[in-house]
Amino acid sequence: MRQLPASVAQRLLWVLERFRGEEGAANCPIVLRLRGRLDEERLSEGLSALTARHESLRTTFTGRGARLTQLVHEPQPVRLHHRDVVSGDPDSGLREAITDEVRLPVDAERWPTRITLFRLADDDHCLCINLHHAVTDGSSCGLIVRDLQSLTGAGPPLPRVRWQYAQFCRWQEEWLAGPGMREDRAYWTSHLAGARVPRVPVREAAPGSWVSASVTDTIDAATVSILERIARGHRTTLASAMLAIYYLVLRELTADDDLVVASFLANRTRAELRDTVGLLANMAVLRTRIGGQDDFGEVLRRTHATAMGAFVHQRLPYQLLRGDTFAEPGRRPDDVMFQMVPELPGNLRVAGAEAEIVVIDQLASRFECEFQIYPQNGRHRVVLCYNRARLDDDVAKRLVGDYIATAKTVTSR
Repeated sequence: MRQLPASVAQRLLWVLERFRGEEGAANCPIVLRLRGRLDEERLSEGLSALTARHESLRTTFTGRGARLTQLVHEPQPVRLHHRDVVSGDPDSGLREAITDEVRLPVDAERWPTRITLFRLADDDHCLCINLHHAVTDGSSCGLIVRDLQSLTGAGPPLPRVRWQYAQFCRWQEEWLAGPGMREDRAYWTSHLAGARVPRVPVREAAPGSWVSASVTDTIDAATVSILERIARGHRTTLASAMLAIYYLVLRELTADDDLVVASFLANRTRAELRDTVGLLANMAVLRTRIGGQDDFGEVLRRTHATAMGAFVHQRLPYQLLRGDTFAEPGRRPDDVMFQMVPELPGNLRVAGAEAEIVVIDQLASRFECEFQIYPQNGRHRVVLCYNRARLDDDVAKRLVGDYIATAKTVTSR
């Protein structure tokens, strides 16, 4: 076992989990529906090889605060839990079983993963790789799916992992002590001076009264296709277009023209991190000013400029900025979140079975109002996770409904 200090992001997550960790909010599950003949022995061997390949998947934690410590364990066989889904409606029974599993916290002080194979029939299974967020992020989950496919015999040979997470932590410590950190801090301090969280109508709630809830809808493929064409016409990306629509919705709801939302950026600025599994992502606070008479092209241009500035300066964890950078010290900049998830891979095979990634809508959120977009078969699923103790259901439904309506309006002009 090796010991090393936790990263900045891990320490923040550890604190957040203590305050917002109900219902497994620190979980980051990967769920795969497996259809066809499944070779369970090959699956177990592939999962063990996956854990041997990535140190993060065998890292536990001890301590608190600045003394939070990572403990990297030697490779060992993975324990695969088995559960039969017994129900008159197998799909309904599976949804209930998966919801129970993803909302059960993963105790990273004991082990950072919990892996369960749900059996519906001899040729129908569901694999849930439930990870603590301290050892993974969105990009890492994509790597895990890619690697599991190859390690169970259905993918190309894998590249060497150039940096394990421990090497990233050492590099980050050195970078934070150098001129690059000071340059990024100057950018964010200037960019966020006087900023405030959008005035989404929330109410006071007693400490410990967190109640997770979610609202879901879908943007149809035709609307997405037009948005992609509009984004290309303005030399930007679909992600910027999706964020620009969210700014428009927030402006309509709050009457604010100076809008701030938080998001996570991959923070894989070095080639050595291309195949690293771990919590590399940094939170960025995206501030864009839009006028009441601006057309969508102008809103998109300003949104893209905001996104590009954040991309260039994404190495600095927001938490290392001075506490008075934000104009509202009583509120958190991550109270309003926006996240567009990367395209999910298709045509997967795992241990002899056809595999499909399942998007879980029932995840608990660590944030007051977290707006997520998942690309899926040409369409895009919109999921708003929120704290019902603070945000009314009607407001949450309005945010999602207005988002879908605004996307259609923008693409119909």
